[in-house]
Amino acid sequence: MALTNDNTVPGAVLLGLAGTVAWMSMDMGTGAAGGTLAPNFFPLVCATGIGLCGLGLLLRGLIAGGASLPALLDRRFAIVAVLIGVFFWWFAQIDFRIGAFVVTLGTMLAFGIRRPVLLAIYPTALTAILYLAFSEGFGVVLPSWN
Repeated sequence: MALTNDNTVPGAVLLGLAGTVAWMSMDMGTGAAGGTLAPNFFPLVCATGIGLCGLGLLLRGLIAGGASLPALLDRRFAIVAVLIGVFFWWFAQIDFRIGAFVVTLGTMLAFGIRRPVLLAIYPTALTAILYLAFSEGFGVVLPSWN
């Protein structure tokens, strides 16, 4: 078993991120009693999903072995990290729909997707689905410029 595969390092990083998010969300408290979800519910759900993805990548990398370790930072990762950082830094001031659209579009461009149909439809659809799911489905108040 070698720690030298393209999936090993990202898997370990995702597991660490999931653990950090879960640990940080434990301090959020239980919230109001009744028909609402606890404030740490969504962070814990996200941490679980990130952890499962990280575990899958780590196991795949450990089983496969072989290739040399990937670079820890490349241009695409840096662009996406900056987009997400800016989005979260100004989350309360930026309309969620605009921010999510820009992050999705920027991520697609960073990873080389250049088909105009995909660049027009996918960010719009993803933003609409996320906004409606959280605002209407879960009742979460998202920042918006009405």
